[in-house]
Amino acid sequence: MFEHMNNIPLLDHDSKIPLHQQAEDQLRKLISDNHFRVGDAFPKETDLAKRWGISRNTLRQAISNLVRDGLLERKKRSGTTVRKKKITTDLANWLSFSHEMEDKGTPFKDIKHAVDLMKADKETEERLGIPHGTKVVSLERIRSTGRNPMVYFRSYFHPRVGLTGSENFKKPLYELLDEEFHVVPVYSQEEIRAIAATEKIAAWLKIEPGAPVLERKRLVLDAGRKPIEFNICYYRSDAFTYSIEIKRPI
Repeated sequence: MFEHMNNIPLLDHDSKIPLHQQAEDQLRKLISDNHFRVGDAFPKETDLAKRWGISRNTLRQAISNLVRDGLLERKKRSGTTVRKKKITTDLANWLSFSHEMEDKGTPFKDIKHAVDLMKADKETEERLGIPHGTKVVSLERIRSTGRNPMVYFRSYFHPRVGLTGSENFKKPLYELLDEEFHVVPVYSQEEIRAIAATEKIAAWLKIEPGAPVLERKRLVLDAGRKPIEFNICYYRSDAFTYSIEIKRPI
């Protein structure tokens, strides 16, 4: 049980940021900083609303977003509790590659790992919404779950995140962003298509040029839908299947 209500920062009622958004951001940070731990009972809504000088409806709007994103869980008898963190989209759960492989019990290794500070290309500028000529930290990796490469990744990070390129990228990426920069990836906008491998992609993945590969472009956003990362991946089609479950409205 979190007992120290006085340690919870106040909201800024003079700010242009809506109070429900301030409340949501504040709660995300408290969970991220382990002020609220997994399994902890959440403070009473009446106490928290009183502390922040907001209505319970405003607070419930913030809490509902955290429930939706898997950070909190509501139960009739036990109330609201902190859940193990999950990163989700509107369609399905999504994780960093490291956590995805851990969930499947599949060991993997890095074949290539390179970090660079470079000028963003036109597509990256457009995706991240940054000015022409802006330099971004780029993370390039080739990973394998066996003898042969399975996937090639290239990530470009918005300068706002604060990465310098000297970070320990051996850690799961989204865990690193959360713990060290207090940036919580919440939304993922993805484009997936099958393409024929170029000579460069074929060399990365040790396949024949023209062989089918799965190209995935992912734009990662925070709770306020501000871009964090633009990521391009190429998967060997003989080593990876991308699946998703969608419920049809009844």
